[in-house]
Amino acid sequence: MNIIAEKKEIIQRINEEQDEFVIHAIKELLDSGKGLLDADPELDRQLDLAMKEADNDELLPYEEVLAEFRKKYQQ
Repeated sequence: MNIIAEKKEIIQRINEEQDEFVIHAIKELLDSGKGLLDADPELDRQLDLAMKEADNDELLPYEEVLAEFRKKYQQ
C-alpha cells in the first residue's frame, strides 16, 4: 500500500471513530512526533563518527562486545 492510500485509510478510520479518547490519543501521538527528527548535535557527531568507523572497518566483533558487556554488567 502506498503512502497516499495509507493516509486515506487513516483519515477514513478517524472520521468513523466515535471514541473521544481515541481521537485525543491520535492527536497527542501526532503532536509528540513534532521535532522528533530534530537531532541533538552531539548525537549527530557520534553517529557520524560511528559511520566513519564502520566505513573504515574499525568495528569490534560481536563476541568481544558481548564479553565486555557481560563483564561490566555482571551481577
